[in-house]
Amino acid sequence: MPFCPQCGVDNPDGARFCDQCGAMLVPVSKPAATPAPVAPPVAAPAAAPATTSGAVVCPQCGTQALPGEAFCENCGAPLNAPSRPVAPVPAPPYSTTIPPQPSYSPPQPATPPSYQAPSAPVYTPPLAPAYTPPPAARTNLAPARLVIAATGATLPLPAGLQAVVGRADPVSQFFPEIDMTPHGALDQGVGRRHARLFVSGGQAMVEDLDSTNGTLLNGQRLAPRQPQPLRDGDQLTFGKMVMRYSE
Repeated sequence: MPFCPQCGVDNPDGARFCDQCGAMLVPVSKPAATPAPVAPPVAAPAAAPATTSGAVVCPQCGTQALPGEAFCENCGAPLNAPSRPVAPVPAPPYSTTIPPQPSYSPPQPATPPSYQAPSAPVYTPPLAPAYTPPPAARTNLAPARLVIAATGATLPLPAGLQAVVGRADPVSQFFPEIDMTPHGALDQGVGRRHARLFVSGGQAMVEDLDSTNGTLLNGQRLAPRQPQPLRDGDQLTFGKMVMRYSE
């Protein structure tokens, strides 16, 4: 039977702590007692069923203890110690209710003064010049003509690519395309084969045929056999006969 070394109380078998003082128990062996004389068996009254209505439960380890025991036989914790009241949690010194926040309206940008863009100037495109198609490339001398300055007589140029200006000669049977004989060609120094008018690359040209008295274009003497372009209104001089080229 366990023996309490502190208070000397014997405890039930199997107890590890004293029921009286809660000290750890030390098992002690006592001398066996002298056996008593054997009495005739007496019928024992029926044992009442154990009740656990007053059972105490250790608050530390949960072991069930007998009523009246002061300490737990399993862990030695006091059984009759009053339960420690739980300290109430103090209320916070401040209110957890969030106060309503003041409404905030963002500042509105200042309305700029009304600005009216200046009206763009109206662009009037310049009028395109009237289109004048280039003159068609010439394929023959007609309908150009020579106008004699002294008399105003008009000599139309024949259709074709070339025409010789000169004087007719029945003896040699030479008759130029433009015969100047009726207009005093002999007296004014016009040779029989004086000059040649022709078309080259769509352009009218004049060429002196190595005449004796020469050919002038706008007052400039032409080198023999060197063609020069003719333009409307140019002045031609064959010998001393002055005339105007007109297209």
